[in-house]
Amino acid sequence: MKIYFLISVIGILLLSCTNDDDSEQSSFIGKTFDHLYFKTEQECTNAQTNQDFFINCHQELSFTDNKKAVIMLTDIRYSVNYTIEGNKIIINASPSTSGFLNNMTFEIINASSLKLINDHTTWNERIGNTLWD
Repeated sequence: MKIYFLISVIGILLLSCTNDDDSEQSSFIGKTFDHLYFKTEQECTNAQTNQDFFINCHQELSFTDNKKAVIMLTDIRYSVNYTIEGNKIIINASPSTSGFLNNMTFEIINASSLKLINDHTTWNERIGNTLWD
């Protein structure tokens, strides 16, 4: 009788487990990834030819929780939804993201680098509070 009880308990435990492992999504929360247009801050400063108009020096993607992120492609920050499917992060376009009309897909290279599939640019995790070392 004890064996049947033990088998029943183990069966219930196994059946109650879900496969909703969002540990991969959790590993991105709080991280910001940058694609730099210039190798150094000085190069970015030198590229500013008009004091009334600032040329953007980078693009960025910040993960705020396991479904939401903020992306800056030009000088506008968009609040977006994302999903992770295998080794891909899909940023979902919406009517409020007029800066891009189609979904954007990033390949996860590793925990600190992403590759934007559309243009093959690498986006690296920002370490600290500055874009450049």
